[in-house]
Amino acid sequence: MGSMHEYTEADRPAILDLLKVHGPSNAPALAKLRGVNETAVRQQLAVLQREGLVERREERRKRGRPTHLYGLTAKAEALFPNAYGPFALGILRQIRETDGEKKVESLLRKRTQRLARDYRERLRGRPLSDRWQELARIRDEEGYMALVRSRGLVEHHCPIAAIAKEFPLVCQMEKALFEAVLGTKLDRVEHLASGGRACVYARALPGSRPSAP
Repeated sequence: MGSMHEYTEADRPAILDLLKVHGPSNAPALAKLRGVNETAVRQQLAVLQREGLVERREERRKRGRPTHLYGLTAKAEALFPNAYGPFALGILRQIRETDGEKKVESLLRKRTQRLARDYRERLRGRPLSDRWQELARIRDEEGYMALVRSRGLVEHHCPIAAIAKEFPLVCQMEKALFEAVLGTKLDRVEHLASGGRACVYARALPGSRPSAP
């Protein structure tokens, strides 16, 4: 058997992106999303399984035969952007050990304020609907696989997941950041760090006031 292909982020197969966005799916669903025939999808899934990037499980349904769902493995997750990595996590831990939680909070707040200034430059002068779209473009450029859906701003990937898990204040700061640049109060209705398939930020009820970053 020949050596396995080592994919990079640049040549990551499109099926992996679909599984990241839509979650575990069967071959017919993936074929429809890709706009190709099911046979071609099954062939690529078989290759990705051999590469250790996709795993298959059986799902029983109330009616009809069981279906096979394909999902990403930990190896596949590593192909998606992780902008900060262990280096930044190590620095934050060291700051916490040396100067305490308040120092970490101060640094994260300053980072959020700086991002707010940068984001506002790109959103300046746009109506609210355009600000949502431009914010999604910014976040997508930063590796969050972001887009606007009827539910609100949807981020399918978190490049700073390891940091957010240990320092959940990061997620609070990002919500405040979005509220500040959009000028509207948001509700986070789904959360990757809490087991959701995406981070979803929806516009809150009228009368709510946005948080300060």
